[in-house]
Amino acid sequence: MRTFYIFKINDEFYSLTKDCPYNLYKSLEQIYRLNKVNLSDAYNLFSSICLPFDKCEVNKNLFNEYKENENYIKFNNVHIINDYFSNEKSKLIIKNSHLTLITSKINPIYFNDLKKIKGIFICDFKNIDYFYLEEV
Repeated sequence: MRTFYIFKINDEFYSLTKDCPYNLYKSLEQIYRLNKVNLSDAYNLFSSICLPFDKCEVNKNLFNEYKENENYIKFNNVHIINDYFSNEKSKLIIKNSHLTLITSKINPIYFNDLKKIKGIFICDFKNIDYFYLEEV
């Protein structure tokens, strides 16, 4: 299982890092691994890099997309796909600051829907993997 952290990057940082996102990843990783003593500094850095998600909008769009899918479950701000045919188990947790996706796939189905949002940056801190999710 992989855990992806999904961030919405503001336009200025997106312009600066779209071709070489390594520094953006390292900044987010530093925030992720920071101890609680420097919490206010981490919050200030995070708010200068990332934009908040509109939880209601993201929840509504995902629910409308998958409500007819028999492999889909929604409870509060958690969306789950449990598809035995494609061998995908994905759990997407919607928060204001970021989204957390725990999945059995490298390319989960939720990525298709998140491509519609500009400036989506995905990190897997455990596997040191990061990329911008863009519509091709």
